[in-house]
Formats: sequence, structure tokens, C-alpha cells
Amino acid sequence: MNTQVKVRLKTTIRQPNEEPEIYELWAPGTFIEKGETAYLKYVEVQEEQDVKTTVKMGETQALVMRSGGINMRLPFYKDAEQTGSYESEFGMLMVTTNTRKMTFEKNEHDGHFVVQYDLHVNGDPVGEYTLEFHYTEGSQ
Repeated sequence: MNTQVKVRLKTTIRQPNEEPEIYELWAPGTFIEKGETAYLKYVEVQEEQDVKTTVKMGETQALVMRSGGINMRLPFYKDAEQTGSYESEFGMLMVTTNTRKMTFEKNEHDGHFVVQYDLHVNGDPVGEYTLEFHYTEGSQ
């Protein structure tokens, strides 16, 4: 099942002794269900480049994949550490997520997926992140 949706992504980044940074994104997207697995797909524009994002959502496992202007693979497993990758102008960086919290709720016409994690890049801590995806049926 493919459904046209409006996607709202709220990203909160917390670092010690600093005010949280909050970013919000709205984009048209597609909600896809294949068996027990749910996906959100959308495209955002960053620095005049399209970034295609696919979010595989679950209650204990998830994955954020981005390609185009940014290439990234960010895996999540509740209460566990996972290794992913982020391609930058400096080459491929290894990233590690330590997932603290993950929830996925879906209704007939909308849904909400939240993942809270600590992020390390090449072994160095870079902050505590919270990604909140909310999607609603309909196009923009």
C-alpha cells in the first residue's frame, strides 16, 4: 500500500552545556507498507541538491537512509549500539548510534515515529539526537 502523505520532521540536537538546537522540515512524501514493515519516503532540498530519504520504521528497529546531496546510512536498534556511515567532503565517516528510545504509532490516516539516540562519529560523541517523524494522509 502506497499513500501520499505530508511529512513533518523535527530534529532536536542536545550537547552538554548548550541550548538544544531544533530543526523542522515539512515535505510531501509517501507512506509504504510491505507486510509488517512501514516506510516513509520523501525528498528534501539542501544547498540546491535533492536528498532522497527513506525511513524504515519499527518499534525496536529502524533505519534512515539518505542519498543524493547527502549519503548516509543510520541504523537503530532499541537499547543497542549500531554502526552506520556518513559520506562527507572528507570521505566516508563511521557513525555509531546508541538508541535510548524508539516508538512507532500508526492510525488509519496518520502516524508518529520517534527515535532518541546518542551519536558518535569516528568514535567521538557529537550529541544526543531526537528525530520525530509525523505523517498525515494527503498531499501538500
